[in-house]
Amino acid sequence: GEYAAMVQAQELRQAVRNKLVEETTGASDIEDEEGDVDELIAKELKEQALDLKATTQQTINSSKHSSIDGKKPKALDESSDMYLMMRLLWKYKGSMRSAIPGTFLALIDGAVMPCFGMVFARALIGLSSPDMEVVKHDTTLYANLFLIFSFAGGLAMFGRIGLFHIAGENTTRQIRHDLFVKFMTFESGYYDDEAHGTGALTSRLATDAEDFNKIVGTVVSTFTSTFSTIVTALTIAFVYDWHIALLMMACWPIQCYSQYWQARATWGSSIRLRAAYEKSGQSAAETIRNIRTVATLRREETFIRIFDEMNDVPHAGNVRSSLFSSTGFGFAMACNMFVNALVFFAGCRFIINGWIEVEQLMNSLMATMFASMSIGMLAQVLPMLSKGAVASRGIFETLDRESAINGIDSTGSEAKSFEGNVTFDNIKFSYPIRPDTKILKGISFEAIMGKSVAL
Repeated sequence: GEYAAMVQAQELRQAVRNKLVEETTGASDIEDEEGDVDELIAKELKEQALDLKATTQQTINSSKHSSIDGKKPKALDESSDMYLMMRLLWKYKGSMRSAIPGTFLALIDGAVMPCFGMVFARALIGLSSPDMEVVKHDTTLYANLFLIFSFAGGLAMFGRIGLFHIAGENTTRQIRHDLFVKFMTFESGYYDDEAHGTGALTSRLATDAEDFNKIVGTVVSTFTSTFSTIVTALTIAFVYDWHIALLMMACWPIQCYSQYWQARATWGSSIRLRAAYEKSGQSAAETIRNIRTVATLRREETFIRIFDEMNDVPHAGNVRSSLFSSTGFGFAMACNMFVNALVFFAGCRFIINGWIEVEQLMNSLMATMFASMSIGMLAQVLPMLSKGAVASRGIFETLDRESAINGIDSTGSEAKSFEGNVTFDNIKFSYPIRPDTKILKGISFEAIMGKSVAL
């Protein structure tokens, strides 16, 4: 990383300084040469920053590789993010028991608004009556019905949000526990890979579980409520006029395409930004961990510049994602208004032709309007869906990986007692990720039973 580059450049500076002291006697010459070394140090650090910045532009799949023998399952690369998300939901279904009553309340919550629209349409028709006694009676009746809807909708939404969020928090806690336990089983070579540094792993531990929490707590509940709204609205529309119901169904592909377009725009950016933030988190963790050395060498500004340059990529990605997301959301809302306008125009034509009555149009129109609004609400949770699906892949990349040396696993044979001496002859060792850097260079020693060996 950039910290290692700084140390190497500092060693180079010291070597050049020693050489200058031996070969020259003029102080001004030394100062000039040291200025050149400072430029060399800055150039080296800048090249490191640019290299890391370029790395963040790659996807996660290109930055993840195993440290020994490649233990990531091939099936994971062939699986879609949506499949992995559904697999993760099934894996932690035991932590989502509170979502069962939450699903029932979500169905009630989704049915409230179309039913309210139907009653509201009848109330408007009742207010147009010339008989004031009928108006007073209908006003009292519908006001009481609206009060019932308010209590039913409030309790249903309270239970839906609360129970699904409890399920999400329980799932998040279990995922973080399993990830941390899995980290404890990995061999040391896994952590020698810079892609698995402290910053990247802690960032994954914090963000991946939280992104999946939103899938359980928000996305699933919203989709369940929307499904109930659409079914209820269709039922009401078919009861009052099948023409309006079929017209509304014919417009759904346009609305669904607008949601798909927005999801596709944010899906790829979520993958790239996740890798970029892991890299910047790793850089920050490495700098903070060695802050005393950084301060001693007076390189604070250098690392601040490097960190800012590494954040340029996710910042630009977030700006593009915001533009695409806002465009998709605007298109979705425009489609909803288009559907409402089309249904109203067609309904008026049906009335002119004598096919339906005004009451039928009003009831069907109110139901379809609330259904269109519910479909439009999906646009708000689609970014959460894309982030949660990408997080599912990251979670399974950790959970499905098999450690080369598992110190926690108790399977296999275990010697009850043994005795003897151990001899090491010409031992050479280097980390798999840095094969050119020799840690042990032909060391030989003998470990006698009952005695300690100091290296």
